[in-house]
Amino acid sequence: MRISTSMQYDTHMSYLQAANTRLDKASQQYNTGLKFSTAGEDPSGMAQKVKYEADVNTFDQYQINAGLAADSLAQSETALEQLWTVMNSVEVRIQQAVNGTMDQNSLDAIAEDIEQAQAQIFDLMNTKNSEGEYIFSGAQSSRPTITLTSDGHYICQADGSTRSVQVSPTVTVQVTDSGLNIFQNVAEAHEITVYDQADAGGNALADSQSQIVNYDDFEDLYDSIFSSSYPATDNIINFTVNDGTFTVSHTNHQTNTTTDLGSGELNEEGQIEFKGMVIDASAQANGGTLSIVMEPVEKDNILNVLNDVISTLRDPTISNEERAEKMSQAQISVANARDSYDMYRGQIGARQANIDNIIDSDNALSIIKQTAKANISEIDTYEAASNLLKEQMALQTAQQSYSVVHGTSLFDFI
Repeated sequence: MRISTSMQYDTHMSYLQAANTRLDKASQQYNTGLKFSTAGEDPSGMAQKVKYEADVNTFDQYQINAGLAADSLAQSETALEQLWTVMNSVEVRIQQAVNGTMDQNSLDAIAEDIEQAQAQIFDLMNTKNSEGEYIFSGAQSSRPTITLTSDGHYICQADGSTRSVQVSPTVTVQVTDSGLNIFQNVAEAHEITVYDQADAGGNALADSQSQIVNYDDFEDLYDSIFSSSYPATDNIINFTVNDGTFTVSHTNHQTNTTTDLGSGELNEEGQIEFKGMVIDASAQANGGTLSIVMEPVEKDNILNVLNDVISTLRDPTISNEERAEKMSQAQISVANARDSYDMYRGQIGARQANIDNIIDSDNALSIIKQTAKANISEIDTYEAASNLLKEQMALQTAQQSYSVVHGTSLFDFI
C-alpha cells in the first residue's frame, strides 16, 4: 500500500481530534461529576436516571406535604390544648358559684370571669392559619367556625368535612378536624322531667321539684334504659308511690317485659331518692304514679351553655338551690366539652407521631433513590481525575509525535 504525505497528515489529524474529544469528555466528567449528559451517550443510563429523578422529586414533594401537615396539626393541637386549659378554669369558677354563701357581688365577679373565658374560647374556636383560613371550619374555611347572632346565640358554620394530604405513596393523613364534631356535637348534662301519670305522652307536668344530684349514678341508669331505636314509651321509668313507699319499674314494649328497678321509702321531705335523682313525691305520698322520660341527650356548643351560666349568676331572683342545680348541670356540660377537646387532641397527636415516622421513611427512601441515580449517572471523583490526566497525557503525546513525524525533510538524511 502506498502512503502519501497527505494521508499521514490526515491520519495524525484524526488521532489528534479523537484525543482532544476524549479529553473534552474527561474534563466534562471531572467538572460535572456526571458520566453522561445526553441520551445519545448512554440511552439506557439516561432513561434510568430520568426515572430515579422523578422518584426523588416525588419523595421531596411528599416531605413538603408532610411538613405542611405537621404544621397544620401542631396549630390545631395548640388551639385545643388552650381550650382545654380555659375549660378547666371555667369549671373551677362554676364550682365556686355553687357555694350558697356567696353574695351577689361575688356571683357577678364570677360571671365576669366566665364571660372573659367565653370570649377566649370563642376566639380559639375561630383559630386561623397563616393563609387566613379557619382551621376548624371544614370545607367552609373562609367562614368563621363559630359566629354570634344578634340575639346572643352562638351557631356553628362548619360542615363535617375534613382535609387530607398524601405524605407517602400509600399513606394519606387527615390534617384538619371539623368544629361541627369538636365543638357543636358535645353532649349537655341530662335533665329530667317528671310527669304525673305513667303514660307521659302529652300529660300535664307533676307539681314537683326534681333534680339530678349524682350524675354518675344517673348515667348508669340512663345507659341501661335508654335506646334511640325505641319509641318514647319504652324510655320511661315509672315510680309507684303508696303509703310513704315507692317502687320503680321499667316496661319494654318491644319485648312486653316489665323490670323492677328497686324500691324504697320517701324521705322526711316526701322525696324519692333513687339513682342520683331526688324527686318530690309529697303530693303522691298516699298513692299515685310518677314517671320520667329518658330523653335523648341534647347537644350544643359550650358557648351557649356558658350564656345560661352567666345569666343565672347575674340573676338575683334565683334561689340558691336552683342556682346550685344549674351550676351542677353546667359542670357536666363543661366536662363533656373538655373531654371532647382532649379526645380530638389525642387523635391529632397520634397523627403527628405517624407523620414523624413517615418523614423519616420518606427521607430514607429518597436517599436510596438518590444513591441509585448516582450509581448510574455519576462518576467517581478519583476515576474522573485519573481519566482526565490520562487523556491529557495521551493528547500531549500525540501532539509531540505529530511534530516529530511531520517535521522531517530530505535535509535530515543528507
